[in-house]
Amino acid sequence: MTTMTAAFFDGKGKMELRDHPKPVVGPEDIILNVKATGICGSDLQMNMDKDAPDKLPVGHEVAGIIEEIGGNVDPKLLGQRVAVEIIGHGRACTTCWYCRQGQFKLCTNMAPPEGGGFAEFMKRKAIGCYRVPDSMSWEEAALVEPLAVSIHGVRRGDMKGGEVVAVLGSGTIGLTAIAAAKALGAEK
Repeated sequence: MTTMTAAFFDGKGKMELRDHPKPVVGPEDIILNVKATGICGSDLQMNMDKDAPDKLPVGHEVAGIIEEIGGNVDPKLLGQRVAVEIIGHGRACTTCWYCRQGQFKLCTNMAPPEGGGFAEFMKRKAIGCYRVPDSMSWEEAALVEPLAVSIHGVRRGDMKGGEVVAVLGSGTIGLTAIAAAKALGAEK
C-alpha cells in the first residue's frame, strides 16, 4: 500500500501530520496532487470541539493538478490545473432527484467521504473539478470555493446594480463577498 503525508485534527485542538493511505482511483474519479488548501474557519471550529482524532484529513478549499484518472474520465483532464468542489458535486451521484435539480449537497446517494485537501493527494469525482488558468497562483485557486460561496450568496440576495451592500465579517467569506458584490455591480 502506498502512503502519503496528511494532516489530521488530533482531538485535542491541534493538528498532526501522519502517514495515511494514498487514495486509489475509481472509474469516475481523479487523483489530485494537492498544491494548496485554504484553512477555513468552519474546519477549525468544527474540529476544535472534537474529543477524538480524525480518521480522515479535512480541508475543502483545494487546488491542484489532476495526476491520475479513472477509466471513464476524459483523458484530456490528466495534468489539468483545477479547483475542486469537495462537499457536493465532487461526491454527488448526479442521478438522484436532488442532483438533477442541481442541489448536489442534498444528494441521497452521496459517495462516502475519503479525505480532504490537508493531504498530498485526494480523490474526487471528475465532475467536481473546475479548470483554473495557468496565470492563477495555487493560493488564488484554493480561494475559488469560498469565492463561489460568496457569489452564490450575493445572487441569492438578489442584489441590483448600484445598491449599497453591507457585509458583516471580514474573514475569507466576508472579503470574497465584498469582491463578488463589487464585481456584480454594488455601488459600495
